[in-house]
Amino acid sequence: MPVPDPSRAAQPRHLRRLGWLLVCLCGGGLVAVIGNAWSESQAWFLAIPAAVAVGWLFVADPTQCEPPSRR
Repeated sequence: MPVPDPSRAAQPRHLRRLGWLLVCLCGGGLVAVIGNAWSESQAWFLAIPAAVAVGWLFVADPTQCEPPSRR
């Protein structure tokens, strides 16, 4: 049975996380532009970092920061 290459397995995960980051940025930007046009308040642009922070709660994988376990 062939052994999977770990560098190839990690790439799609990074692309998926990058895609989610772009979705969060675009979603926050859309809320910011619509809110700014509706109320003319610059505070709506705080929706961009807020969307990234909320997205981080769902997409982040803290197990990736742990050292490999020893056998």
